[in-house]
Parts: sequence; structure tokens; C-alpha cells
Amino acid sequence: MYKTNVQNDDGAEGQVNLNQQSKVIMLVDDDPIFRRITGAFLAAQGYEVVEAEDGLDGLRKLQEAQPDLILCDLSMPVLNGIEFVEEVSMEYPSMPLIVVSATQDMSEVAKALRFGIKDFLPKPINDHQHLSCSIESTLEATENAMASHRDFSSQWFRVDGEGELPEERELHWHLDYLHKNPNAAKELLHALLPDNDTAQGAWHCSYRLLQSTETMPLVFDYVWLLNGQMAFYIVDSSSNDESGVGTTLLVRALFHDYLRNLRRNSVDLKDMAAILERGIKCSECAGPVTALFGLADFNDGSLSILPAGLDSQWSNEVKKHHIAGNVCLGNNCLKNFVTNDLSITKGCKVAIHNTGASSFTFDIYTNQDLYEI
Repeated sequence: MYKTNVQNDDGAEGQVNLNQQSKVIMLVDDDPIFRRITGAFLAAQGYEVVEAEDGLDGLRKLQEAQPDLILCDLSMPVLNGIEFVEEVSMEYPSMPLIVVSATQDMSEVAKALRFGIKDFLPKPINDHQHLSCSIESTLEATENAMASHRDFSSQWFRVDGEGELPEERELHWHLDYLHKNPNAAKELLHALLPDNDTAQGAWHCSYRLLQSTETMPLVFDYVWLLNGQMAFYIVDSSSNDESGVGTTLLVRALFHDYLRNLRRNSVDLKDMAAILERGIKCSECAGPVTALFGLADFNDGSLSILPAGLDSQWSNEVKKHHIAGNVCLGNNCLKNFVTNDLSITKGCKVAIHNTGASSFTFDIYTNQDLYEI
């Protein structure tokens, strides 16, 4: 990456990446002071800046400006940030967006994340170098063919194409912000939970999660795969006071990256766990947590579970099976046995109960044989 010296407004010299000089950034914010300060900083970094005073103005200018990246606020008049992000994600699905917002409602941030934004930074921006690094990282990632399928957690941890996590590329300030604002962290993790009910073909899955609002939550996520399988995980973010949030987001990043880079037809739970263990060991922001990983194979009607510290119980109409949590994730959970061949053909349930803290149930059933819960 080549650099050259430029002179800023105050006469001081700084370095600019030459490849930035051809990049156009659209800045969408109703605050003229923020636009002026941020626009001047970006211009000093070598970017061409196009300003828009609200979401509607941004949509009007978007086609003509053809930016390489968009920075936008969430709280704006006329067309707010969520509406703007939704419109851009539909009309320009490959356009990278970064949200810079003072909102304290992390559910709004999470909603924007679901529309594919690559990052968010809280206002006020006390260190513009964070903004610069976020922009550089996002622009670099867009050159990767897989980038459009990556969410913010992969961007934060800069997961590479092989599912590895280079230690020197971690974006620490996001996790520092969440660590200093535990309520924001809880809201973010709660808001990132997927839809309670999902279906493909004859198969239906649903989950129920009851938990205290006073502690960091259990976090559940799942992905339907094209080969007729579903992979899922559960992480107890409260099981590590210092790094539970960071580890949960790291698991999210590596879980989705593993599935994106899957080169075989079937998920291997031990292989996935090995990648997660390596990620935790090389990250200063992560540590051991209790978790559980599962794979439902709808082709042969079976379920496999790898415990990683969370006790669970599988059951169907006639059988029950307790699965001990044993070694937690981050302390070599590969020592744990994978419980295979749990039947899902007549419907089944996976349940986790932390007395006084949380209760989780995950049900799998079909149209023909609806399992009574």
C-alpha cells in the first residue's frame, strides 16, 4: 500500500494511501457540524467526499455519485437511517455501509446489522483513527468475493478466507466500547437472536428462550445449509465476566465463516470446534465460555451434538438422553464426545436449563408428524 505526504488544513503534514485518492465516500448525516468535521478528516485522508443531509437526499445523490462506501447516521429526519440502509441494501446489495450513530438503542443498531452493514461506530468519535481503520478494512474486504456475505462480527475480527484470525488485525475498540457499556452489550446480543420460527420444505424448527435481563444472555444462532442440514450453536455469554461478549461475537464470526468456506458436503462439529478453539487462543479479547454445537441432518433424520460446557437434554416422544457439558469451549472442548444419531424423524427437543438464570428449548418437527411440546 503506497503512501504520499499531504498537507492538512492546519498545515501539518500527514500520510495518505495513494489508493484512497480514487475512492468516493458518501457521508449521510443531518448534523452539519459532524459532516464538516468528518468530511474534512476524510478529505485529508485522500478520499473524495459526497455529503447528504438526510436519507432521502442520500438516495437522490447515490446513483450519480456512485460511492465506494457509505457512512450514515441512524437518527435522521425525512428518511431515517434504518429506512435508508434498507433501501440501499435492496437497490445496491454490494454497497458497503458503515453506521456512525449516537443512538443508545442497540436493537436499532442490530436491525441495521441485519441489513448487511459492515460496521458501526458510536458517536462522538473520539479517535478518528478508528474511523479511518474501519473504512480501510471495509474497503479492503469488498475486494474479496466473499465479502458481501460477511456480517459485522467477521469485519470486527477480520476473519480471513481460511477462517483464521490474525491477532494483529483485531479491532479492539468495538469490544472496549461494549465492555464499558454492559447494557449496550446486552441489548446487542439480545437483538442479534434469529427468528424464533424457521422452516425449509417439510421441516420446521423453533426455539424458546427465557432469561433474566440482569445478566449477559444465552445467544443462539442457526444456518440452513444447501445440503439438507442445519448447523446451530448456543453460547452462554455470562459464563466469562471479562470476555464473554467478545468471545460470543468471535464465535459468531468464526461459525459463519466456517460455513461459508465449507469445502466438504457436511459439517464436522469437531473441525468447527477446533477453529473456534484456535480463534479464542489467538485473541486477546476472548476466553473460555460454556457452549453447545449441533448439526441436524434432515436427509437421514438425525441430530449430532457436541457439548462444550453446557449441559443439555435431548428428548422425543419415547426417549430422553442427558448430554453432559464436560469441558468448556476454550479449554479444549475437543476432548468431549460428539453424541450422534439422535433421531429427529418423529420430532425432538433439545433443552438447556440454568436454574434461576435461563431456559432454552429447541424443537425440530415436520408437517406430517408435528411434535407436541
